[in-house]
Amino acid sequence: MKYTLAIVALISMTTQETTAIAVSADRVHNSALVQESESDSDSDAQNVALRCDGDDDDHSCEVFTPNMDGQVDGSYERNVTPRFDADTDDIFMRSMIKTYANEKKTKDGSPSGAFIMTEGAAKAAAAEVLETHKGLTGGAKAAYLDTYFPKAWRHFDVNQGGSIEVIKMPQFMRFIASDQYMSLQP
Repeated sequence: MKYTLAIVALISMTTQETTAIAVSADRVHNSALVQESESDSDSDAQNVALRCDGDDDDHSCEVFTPNMDGQVDGSYERNVTPRFDADTDDIFMRSMIKTYANEKKTKDGSPSGAFIMTEGAAKAAAAEVLETHKGLTGGAKAAYLDTYFPKAWRHFDVNQGGSIEVIKMPQFMRFIASDQYMSLQP
């Protein structure tokens, strides 16, 4: 009887794992996201634009990058979530939104107010936080990021979608710094 239950549990776990892999592969296939790297001579940051394949009128897979804020043509102005907009609010979150996060577009191409962090943006933000809050610089910071960033990213991007919500960044920073009590405010 013990062995039967163990075998049933093992089969159940294997089936769930296979189903999860199939669902994940299906989501990747169905979303058909294409990443295009764009270079900007005025910025050191890498811009990632997501584009939906298929409907040219659907812009919901596209994003506004931080360097698009205040463009000369006035086509985009970044509005920080009201919850984080005042000096009395969470300065860390305002910095993440203004400096690192991409803002998703709505279907018609207008700003949605939903901010996400790509892996590259999260790594750049983590480098800044590790330097300012943990005193890591130069080779020590690079070695630390090389060692711990991939695990931290996989921990938060569990569906391997390539991005996480910006609201998760305080937890992400505490996780990568291995300091759950770290204050992120200046």
